[in-house]
Amino acid sequence: MQQSKNNIEQFLYIVCEQIRYKKIHIKLSDELRTHIYDQKSAYMDKGLDEEQATKKAIEEMGNPVIIGEQLNQTHKPKTEWSLIGLTAIIAIIGGIIMFASSKFESIQAVSFGKYLLFSVIGVGFLIGLYFFDYTKLKKLALPIYLINFAVLFVTLLTGHQSLGRRLLVIGNVSISFDYATLLFIIAFAGFMEKSRGKGVLAIVKVIGLAVLSLIPIMALHNLSQTIILIIGYATLIISAVLKGHFRGSKKLQIIIISLLAFMGVAITSIALTLSPYRFDRLITFITRGQSDPTGGGWQQIQADKWLSVSHFLGKTTQTISGYKIDFAMPGLTSEYVLINVIAALGWIVGIVLVMIIALFIFRMIMTTNKIKNEYGFYLSLAACSVLSTQFIISILINFNLFPLMSVSLPFISYGGTGYIISMMLVGIILSVWRRNNLIGASPATVKVNRGKFINFEDGKLIINFK
Repeated sequence: MQQSKNNIEQFLYIVCEQIRYKKIHIKLSDELRTHIYDQKSAYMDKGLDEEQATKKAIEEMGNPVIIGEQLNQTHKPKTEWSLIGLTAIIAIIGGIIMFASSKFESIQAVSFGKYLLFSVIGVGFLIGLYFFDYTKLKKLALPIYLINFAVLFVTLLTGHQSLGRRLLVIGNVSISFDYATLLFIIAFAGFMEKSRGKGVLAIVKVIGLAVLSLIPIMALHNLSQTIILIIGYATLIISAVLKGHFRGSKKLQIIIISLLAFMGVAITSIALTLSPYRFDRLITFITRGQSDPTGGGWQQIQADKWLSVSHFLGKTTQTISGYKIDFAMPGLTSEYVLINVIAALGWIVGIVLVMIIALFIFRMIMTTNKIKNEYGFYLSLAACSVLSTQFIISILINFNLFPLMSVSLPFISYGGTGYIISMMLVGIILSVWRRNNLIGASPATVKVNRGKFINFEDGKLIINFK
């Protein structure tokens, strides 16, 4: 009996020796061991003694080196190099424009040293999340949600007022609440996974949690973060309904979501109508600033002027009303940073940057669609939707195609918290993708892959002898 056990363990040792990802050795060994013992029992039932049955069961498994090599190919961490490369390119362009902005003679000049510090911290978080096991976040969904909610209310009550925004102050450090979007979206992905198969009531519950999370952010008068979160939540819920995540009547679920969307649009329209300030801003946007050229529309008019005088390639030497761009165009390192890129480097660089961003968004979507694990899919989709929304809104604002609001261009705009959060969002997507072949698919998403000798599905090893 001991010799039979030793033979099995020796076989498993040789298999695992070929698999570089050591964390999966125990799980694979347990699955293979169970299969060998099942086959051994079957042969003993046919009259073979224990030693013969063990030898036959092991032989039937095949060459342990070949099995190990196949498992190594199937269960090795994956890296989405295209996302890393595109992130690096966008960040490098951001670094170039921030260096140029550090030379401004106006108050818009930035500290390039601080920018480099933010960059190093951001890349550090990206790398840390890449190696972090994202599944550990699933159990923390509710604590993350509640703590984030509480911190936002503390910021609302005691935060430091700066440029119309309240900042959380810890010692000598002021932190913008851009982090709130990241934490709420992580928590929401966990809520989505836990709602699987629970029908219409689950939809009502997650929508209620979504609406509740928006209250402190709206109270802090951050319209941009509110819009980004709403789009992120909507993307997750609509995707879940279309995938049949909640089970039950898909038609009823679509009707409920459509009614809620209609109510949201109606409430927004009424709010705009009853608020002269917001209504005027909307009219100003529609007229590209011409309805209020010396007031709310001034920035839009300036944006059009600087875009019109920018060169095809290279820095513009033009002035407007005798002023250089850093004196005449506000928001060059934040909301209007793309205009900064075009004015400093030329239209070609600006267009190439927009194309790279479009490719970056496409790669995020394609990567997310290939995620097997359901929680991983929603977590990656959440990060993808937040980044994509920020990119798209920011670009549209720079071309006067979206009302002006405080939305930074990820990896390009100046700002510590925003830059780090953007890097963390990419780190989350990379973390999920890295474990796509290491973590089993959720039961609702498992598909039997016929014809392959070895598969790993739903956390179980499947060896097909047919």
